[in-house]
Amino acid sequence: MNTKRITFWLGFVVIIGLIIWGLVVAMNKTPNSTSKIGVPAPVTSSDNVEGSSSARVTLIEYGDFQCPACSTYAFYVERLFNEASSTMRVVFRHFPLSQHPNAIPAARAAEAAGVQGKFWDMYRLLYANQSDWSEKTTTEANTIFDGYATTLKLDMTNFKADEMSSSTIAKIMAQEAEGQKIGIDHTPSFFVNGREVNPNTYEEFKTIIDAALSGTAE
Repeated sequence: MNTKRITFWLGFVVIIGLIIWGLVVAMNKTPNSTSKIGVPAPVTSSDNVEGSSSARVTLIEYGDFQCPACSTYAFYVERLFNEASSTMRVVFRHFPLSQHPNAIPAARAAEAAGVQGKFWDMYRLLYANQSDWSEKTTTEANTIFDGYATTLKLDMTNFKADEMSSSTIAKIMAQEAEGQKIGIDHTPSFFVNGREVNPNTYEEFKTIIDAALSGTAE
């Protein structure tokens, strides 16, 4: 009987010890497992911006043109902007993911269109027609992008030169590096007035924007 009691209590003590050890380990890991996202760099003249510089709300997106989720959220962003264009501005920064081989070519096309004042027009075409080019070879995708440029009536000689210029890729890579610096690891990543937000639906997104407009955002 005594032997059974001793065995019981020894087992009980071991279990309690394991529980305490597990809690200590978990507590020690918590700070390291929480991703700390920094604040995006200030908006400058080199950014792709839609809306007034005096807008009360600035929405910054780090996106990838080949990212399916980004395509979905692009429609949310456009709808939000159309509803609050006088009080909101949208900033798009490139964050091409390595698993998307056509993300950088698409970003190049958008930037080349931007030189001729058509960045946002190309932005919309790329996302609206993402399924047409996302799974193509890069050569095929570039041909499709040329078609978009023709649709936008861009000067094709200048478009092709700007698309392949070193300054274009430098801008894309600089924005990606800035995103990595503040801790971004996925797309789309959104910031409203410098604060990271993670809406799952259009309704959640609108609530966040409305709160920022009214000054009640946390």
